[in-house]
Amino acid sequence: MSRALMIQGTTSSAGKSLLVTALCRYFADRGVRVAPFKAQNMSNNARVVRGGEIGSAQYLQALAARAVPEVRMNPVLLKPEADTRSQVVVLGRADLELSRLPWRARAARLWPVVRRALRELLDAYDLVLIEGAGSPAEINLQDADIVNMRVAHEAQAPVLLVADIDRGGAFAHLYGTWALLPPEDRARLKGFVLNKFRGDPALLEPGPAILEAHTGVPVVGVLPWLEHALPDEDAVRFEAAARLGRAERQRVALVVYPRVSNVDEFKPLEALADLRLARRPEDLEGAELVILPGSKHVAQDLAWLRQTGLDAAVRAKARAGVRVLGVCGGLQMLGERVQDPWGVEGAAEGLGLLPLVTEMHPEKTLARTQARFEGLEAPWAAWEGVEVVGYEIHHGRTRSVGPVAEVLPGGRGFARGNVLGVYLHGLFENPSATQALFGGVAPDLEATFAALARWVAAHLDTRFLEELVTRGVRIRRRLIVLLGGARSGKSRKAEEIARALGGDAVSVIVTAEAGDAEMQARIARHRAQRNPNWEVLEAVRDVAGALERARHGVVVLDCATLWVANLLEAGEATVRREVASLLAAWRRGQKALIVVTNEVGMGVVPANALARRYRDLLGWVNQQLVAAADEAYLMVAGAVVPLKNRTWR
Repeated sequence: MSRALMIQGTTSSAGKSLLVTALCRYFADRGVRVAPFKAQNMSNNARVVRGGEIGSAQYLQALAARAVPEVRMNPVLLKPEADTRSQVVVLGRADLELSRLPWRARAARLWPVVRRALRELLDAYDLVLIEGAGSPAEINLQDADIVNMRVAHEAQAPVLLVADIDRGGAFAHLYGTWALLPPEDRARLKGFVLNKFRGDPALLEPGPAILEAHTGVPVVGVLPWLEHALPDEDAVRFEAAARLGRAERQRVALVVYPRVSNVDEFKPLEALADLRLARRPEDLEGAELVILPGSKHVAQDLAWLRQTGLDAAVRAKARAGVRVLGVCGGLQMLGERVQDPWGVEGAAEGLGLLPLVTEMHPEKTLARTQARFEGLEAPWAAWEGVEVVGYEIHHGRTRSVGPVAEVLPGGRGFARGNVLGVYLHGLFENPSATQALFGGVAPDLEATFAALARWVAAHLDTRFLEELVTRGVRIRRRLIVLLGGARSGKSRKAEEIARALGGDAVSVIVTAEAGDAEMQARIARHRAQRNPNWEVLEAVRDVAGALERARHGVVVLDCATLWVANLLEAGEATVRREVASLLAAWRRGQKALIVVTNEVGMGVVPANALARRYRDLLGWVNQQLVAAADEAYLMVAGAVVPLKNRTWR
């Protein structure tokens, strides 16, 4: 029995992170409490969350799942500092001792941490969507695996294997990976996914059938190439920017040194500027804004700037009045020097564009920060008074040694003329900041998550996926209330949630009486749309008894509106007693109850006393249901508006 689904890839960059993100939103939209998990991530793109720092990919996946990001979702983060050395972050905090150990010795000590974090998430959520790393068939690494099949076995998770068909050789990648896995790992593979496909899927035939004949594993989806606004997990790619460079946009040069970090924060600039990656002095030509981003090793990257001649090129741009922005490590580079008495990264001379000195400290600053720019002058005056939210991840402490304006409090930002340095990551993720500087805002994350959910719904066998995960989803006692007007989509949404939680194991309590032809037609329509395998219980008045008789752990009550109408003649006291009985029956059991009810308080005032009495009574019933509910949503024209959901707070 599993309460997890794992996405593995035949290679790096196969699309694991994006698929997990899409599935997080797909299942969250269906009422499933979802958490992402990646045992070990290697990336210099990180975000500050509750407890410390995690990889940016898991941060975004948590947002897609409408969950609060936390360190258990990425218990081990490796941040490369050199070709053969990484800083090891364990449960959000850097561990210097583990950072010094060889990889295999380190893995043995990290597995208990991974295992505990995974088990805690499995206990806390309905479904954990797990992302693998690289390939599960790296036969030279399998003995010390803590991120692929070992995690799948620990979570008892079925596995989907993803291949990037745009690269070519996808069928060989899928078959080769399957062939290299031992039998117990092959048994975990339940489906193949072809990702980044361009063209007519019919051209793939008969490939999927042949692959299934060889492996016994079906192809459960062909995902078309998708442009999206999310950053790559650990790569420096701004492909859309290279294609979309436009004369009317500001040209922005982003300097990309070998140890660049947190470059994902500049992804919004794709939609707002003519963004160019700068690795040579000539790449700064025509730039109206030069950005020095974060660095995992400031001293080494300063040396690289000098080797390439970019140090002189950046200084020349600054002398010419071009805006220069340094973020975190970039701020430290703009100063006069970096001192390192503790031996954290190494000392170095800075670019000398700001009168600042930075001293490296072993203790890392990790914080989410809200601050307002004050004291900025042209050409940065557009940001004067703008409030921004961001995050800090740095070892350095910076002080001024000459005339310079402190433009963010607490030493978080300094400016002199056209040169600005800040410790705050995420500036361009603030709509207020991009609107002020570029006259526009980047695509909204929520819109991106919604598009991803539609992408998988259209191109994956979602019925197969739901059956795969609902076999093991542990039913928790919960109450979900869906309110809405007539034909708002509330019954359909209730059935979506029920299917995601229970699959075929769902009971439906129906309260309608077929009193006239119109109601008979409505009942017939609902019956035709409903899963024929679901248990149906008719309960005109005794809904509490029907709930207790229901065979399955997921129960839909459709609907409370007619139930109250059926009880109206018996009097208000009877309605109140029956509502109390229903809630008591729900609290005594362990069932997930999904209630459909009409919101009748936003229309015209009813014309007669009985109708007004009914409206008021149903309003009271809805209040009782929502007060007791774990989650409540208002349906408007098929769209979901959250009213009460702990993951939305």
